[in-house]
Amino acid sequence: MKKLIVLSLAALFCLPLSSYAASIGGTETQGQGKLAIGLDQEILFDRDMKVKSMEPNSGAENNVNIDNEYRTVVKASYGVLDNLDIYVKLGTADFETKNNWSDPADTGTIKNKTKNAFAYGMGIKGTYSLKNDWLIGADLQYLTHKNKYKGSLINETSPASSEDFSGKMNVQEWQAAPYIAKKIENFVPYIGVKYSDLRIEDKFTLSVGDIKSKMKASDNVGVFLGTDYKLGKNWKLNMEGRFIDETAMSFGATYKL
Repeated sequence: MKKLIVLSLAALFCLPLSSYAASIGGTETQGQGKLAIGLDQEILFDRDMKVKSMEPNSGAENNVNIDNEYRTVVKASYGVLDNLDIYVKLGTADFETKNNWSDPADTGTIKNKTKNAFAYGMGIKGTYSLKNDWLIGADLQYLTHKNKYKGSLINETSPASSEDFSGKMNVQEWQAAPYIAKKIENFVPYIGVKYSDLRIEDKFTLSVGDIKSKMKASDNVGVFLGTDYKLGKNWKLNMEGRFIDETAMSFGATYKL
């Protein structure tokens, strides 16, 4: 049974994953008064967004996707209680967006590629131990970054009106993620459900003037699964995938001081 669980997890992570927000970065808390430092690498492959408002309103229909987002963060966790951690995340983030748009007169595509920007966040994690090495927990976190970008508007109907431009996006994400885990020797596989509220405020300048838009994730509820692997008393590795609301994966390493 143990080998089957490990092999199933390994097989899942070799497949294209389909949904990601911020990683929970492991299941267990540090213990009261204990400090841990970790490094997390998150890769978001795809997330659908919808435009909630735009000024001025052109009446265009927009189909927006986030692609190829990379977040690299250092995470510091502190055990307030044996089963309760608080933590902060500091790092960098960059991503791409693609908007297929159409209005009564034109159709086209807007492609944006952001510059690397400072990302920071904070969170809290609580756990409760059950019988037979089972564990339930919940992770709550907030993460934000502001990215400048270069964009290209491609007007397929009127190519002469295509243009390059620049802008800035303010990204904010809130996440709540309850989960259940099972300790199997050095492995701690887990699975959970998450609610992720991702919002973006976008400001950019075209030849016609300044444009402001607000976007939010098309889907907010997804599932995630992963596993921790303990290397001795101090080191722990983590791998996680998230599905349904977005597509993503993450890897991490943590050292308990």
